[in-house]
Amino acid sequence: MKNLANYISISRIFLSVFLLFTQPLSLWFFLILIVCGISDFFDGYVARTYGLKSNFGAFLDSFADVIFFFCFLISLLSVLNLSYFMILWIICIFLIKLISLVIGFIKFHKFTFIHTYLNKITGAYLILLPFILLLSKSNLILVILWVVATFAALEELIIIISDKDLNLNRKSIFKK
Repeated sequence: MKNLANYISISRIFLSVFLLFTQPLSLWFFLILIVCGISDFFDGYVARTYGLKSNFGAFLDSFADVIFFFCFLISLLSVLNLSYFMILWIICIFLIKLISLVIGFIKFHKFTFIHTYLNKITGAYLILLPFILLLSKSNLILVILWVVATFAALEELIIIISDKDLNLNRKSIFKK
């Protein structure tokens, strides 16, 4: 029982890889997506409820999120009608997140995935994206997502640069 939350996170990593081998927007794609989304909620819930929180568990959860979103976006590329500008925008968001991780690691000697409201909104939007794509193929949906993700990445970078003490659960730059 003491590693249950970690096992849930590890299962999300393995399931995420399976997304790369499924047809985007297929039944299997949606089933894996839903199970990954539920596991993302439950690993933290189990850890908090049963007193199983640990630094390793928090890192594993964040690492599982990164793996999930990477596999998720790669698997969706074939159904997204992305211009070169949008691809460059995604790369810029990724670079901002990478810079945050590097600065956080240098400054705090650990990986720093901050759980801000904007990061959570971005994650929720990404999870809902395939369902939204079934209703509309408009690139406006993607532009809104990229804008939110950009602000989330910049907010996280600002927090990591400006904070003296690391608080992975800081909600925003306006709220400690």
